[in-house]
Amino acid sequence: MSNTARSRIIQFLQISHCQHRIDGNRILLCNATLLFEDQQLCIERPGKPVRMMSYQKLNLDRLLYLVAMQQDKKLSAS
Repeated sequence: MSNTARSRIIQFLQISHCQHRIDGNRILLCNATLLFEDQQLCIERPGKPVRMMSYQKLNLDRLLYLVAMQQDKKLSAS
């Protein structure tokens, strides 16, 4: 399941031109780090507690929307 989620997230980031870097089982974004573990996705954001979501309960559309919105906000503030 983690490979499916990872593939979909990477495809979305490429299509939406969100800046990201892939480092092994991590995707580094300007405002978050996504860490793909065996049973869950860990989302680390500055100033926020680490959030862990199981792949079965992961709402990828919502996650990707939030990532894209944060990217847009950061770009418009620059």
